[in-house]
Amino acid sequence: MTRHRLILGASALLGLLATQASAATPLIDKVVFGDAVSEAAHAVDASASERVEGGLGLAARRLPPSEAGARFSGDLKFRLAVDPAIQNYASIRLWGGDVNDGKLTLFCEGRQVGYRHLGDVEILDIGTQEPPFAGRFTYRTFPLPITLTWGKKALDCAIRASGPYAVYTQQFESFQKPMSQASRPVYALYVHADPFLDSGDQAGVAPPLAAAPSAGPEVLDDLKVRVNREIDRKLAQTGPLNLLEVQFLARAAALSWTKAHANPAVARKVIESGDAFYARFLADPKSVYVDASRTNADWDAMGPFGKALRLLQADVAPYLDTPVTGVEGASTRREAYARMLDAGLGYIQTHRRLYTNQSMIVDLGIYWSNEGLRSLDSPLARPEPAMRRFFYESMGLAPWTGSLDEAGKPTYSSAAADTGSFRSADDYRLFTQAGLSKELGFVGSYGEILDWATSIYQATAATSGGQGDPLLRDQLLKMARARMAFRYPGIDAEGARTMLLEAPIGWRDPVYPGATTYVQKSGWDNTPFNVAVATRDPQLMAIARQALDDGQYYAVLRDRLKDKNQRTTIGLLDAYDEWLAVKAWPKSEVKLPMTAGQPDFVFADPEGGVVAIKNGDDVLYASLYWRANCGVNRLARFHYQTPTVDRIATIAARVDFEPSGKTCVRRATPHISAGSIPIVRYPGEAPAALEGEVLPVAKGPPEARYKDQDNPYAGRGYYYEATYGPYLIAMNAGSKAVLVDLPKAASERTDLVTRRKLAPDATSLTLAPGATAVIWSPGR
Repeated sequence: MTRHRLILGASALLGLLATQASAATPLIDKVVFGDAVSEAAHAVDASASERVEGGLGLAARRLPPSEAGARFSGDLKFRLAVDPAIQNYASIRLWGGDVNDGKLTLFCEGRQVGYRHLGDVEILDIGTQEPPFAGRFTYRTFPLPITLTWGKKALDCAIRASGPYAVYTQQFESFQKPMSQASRPVYALYVHADPFLDSGDQAGVAPPLAAAPSAGPEVLDDLKVRVNREIDRKLAQTGPLNLLEVQFLARAAALSWTKAHANPAVARKVIESGDAFYARFLADPKSVYVDASRTNADWDAMGPFGKALRLLQADVAPYLDTPVTGVEGASTRREAYARMLDAGLGYIQTHRRLYTNQSMIVDLGIYWSNEGLRSLDSPLARPEPAMRRFFYESMGLAPWTGSLDEAGKPTYSSAAADTGSFRSADDYRLFTQAGLSKELGFVGSYGEILDWATSIYQATAATSGGQGDPLLRDQLLKMARARMAFRYPGIDAEGARTMLLEAPIGWRDPVYPGATTYVQKSGWDNTPFNVAVATRDPQLMAIARQALDDGQYYAVLRDRLKDKNQRTTIGLLDAYDEWLAVKAWPKSEVKLPMTAGQPDFVFADPEGGVVAIKNGDDVLYASLYWRANCGVNRLARFHYQTPTVDRIATIAARVDFEPSGKTCVRRATPHISAGSIPIVRYPGEAPAALEGEVLPVAKGPPEARYKDQDNPYAGRGYYYEATYGPYLIAMNAGSKAVLVDLPKAASERTDLVTRRKLAPDATSLTLAPGATAVIWSPGR
């Protein structure tokens, strides 16, 4: 273990001796909030806070809103000792049983430490959606900017609380929500040289598990009632439906338990609505991709209508060769609908999108628009293989070639007219070879796109419920199996056993903990068992049984049904039939790999810079390529759980890369460290503590351009290395073997990837291209 010189100011030493006789990690300083001696030693001004007794009966401080309806609290002020000559790390101690979506931000020397939204260094605490670690403490660690600490022995700091964020807005008033409650209690703040903190403080224990969540099979009855009630409403509605409602009826008609099944009123309502769509198209041709009734209509255009026409092909056939109603001199519906579908198809073929979920949605719109044309027997229909090739690109089976130009040639750009500022590399694929999506590194919730991937596979089936393209199925299963490593054991809000989606190392994950997830995350457009039932893969079906046996399938559906959105109703249409399929599946011993009692394993993806490790009772996730949108930041992110401690840490890491000669300079904004997400400016906000830091930009392919865009090459390395606690991780993402230097150890070590034992005096190992080593040193 690297040793660093410790410099303690007199007041810091007094506080340390008063509050902690010894600690496993040497400390530079420690503030215990709510402890009179420690607070006095650190000049704490607690006037804006409340002293409370929290987890394990320990004292802490929480910050209430400064006034009723306020967005912020007052400041909890204090003085913090630092080492003037090294990289300092700070860690906050929080109770893992808290559910509080408010935020905590640290300010030092008048600057904001960390970025408030998706920064490579985050704010002090982003809040919790559910209990992240019931009965025990959780720690969040981050580097203090060396520009703040260099040459100084102490910093004047403050912690301020705020309400939750709304995310997708550019306005302060709508982004920053008011505080609806006081902040999470803050127990302690530590300063240390070793990025791994073993505080030595009192730890809790996991509470006894409840038998199961309170929800049961009755939620399936609730779902059926909701769907049939919605069908009745739509069929009785005066006037046409919108596009999502048409798709809802068309999909419901395939389900034997719904009132839409074998109901001739469905086809009549779809045709009535199709006529209205066409009349609107004649009045405004842009209406095929500008539609206020749904989100991002420009992504799938008239694809949902094309899907409805194919699903109801036999039922709508009698209506197609008669004129459109309400349009003077109109041609037949067959010709009119084809003209409308073709216009939408033409638009989205020239406006594809790069990020994987978006690419999939657009390409589904392309495919279903064409399938609508094919179901109409229209001469405007393209050959099906020409449309399926877009699926191969979205699923990572072929390089992404972008939008088509007017001549039908690929542009490698999101918009056909945008090749001057954006162009992807010729061989850029949307998934790594291991099966993870690339936005840009590992993403948790945003990477849960098995629903769209399954929809792509199912779209190629000749009949509903039939088998689709086998190449797509194989790739779908690779994606699904890769995601299985990123669910870990947790305890839900009712105290029941669950599996949680890994979020702390996700590039696009602003919440903690992640949602209950087994086979796949349930969202607007899908069920929790979608991919398992569609593929009937034995491993995925067994994991679906695990969710059912834990009672979490019912709990997820119960919570989804609280959302009355039309998309949610559509997304849950197949939940009942899928439940029947999983319930009938034989039980097995197959579980999610992170489940307690399962064999130890390492999942590593050097292309994405991510690793997942189960080692006895240890669960460790690491992103060694971490939120480096515009340049190499030499940071890594860890999430490490043992039975008693939860740690989330951003630490300095080694990143070897090929320089481009270009640089990226951190902006003054404390909102986001880099990327294309809009900046929200706060009234009188403090500048970012990392403002002005110059990051080198890694070299990318010469044909690629990413002006004002997230650059998938700018922050990447060909070799990553980081040490956190007893784990040293080395990843070779390059094309040549790498010699990894090993520090001497007190005892034998193990490479958890190869299970090879390493002698205490071993000084190096050779890492082949694409290989990962995880060196575990027990007792470190």
